[in-house]
Amino acid sequence: MYIFEIFIKWLNKRSTVERKPEKPDYNEIDEALTCEHNFMPVDSTGEVMACTKCGFVVKRGK
Repeated sequence: MYIFEIFIKWLNKRSTVERKPEKPDYNEIDEALTCEHNFMPVDSTGEVMACTKCGFVVKRGK
């Protein structure tokens, strides 16, 4: 049984391919900067607010 486990681990190592992280989409960042924000609370405490249009998240300042 141990031999099968080693064989499967060996196959998994061979089949893995390094994936490069995707570059950030700067169009989404520009959209967040030019959005007419409409903030709504995210949780029941109302401390964290998010824009309903673009998803920009902020903490409520006291």
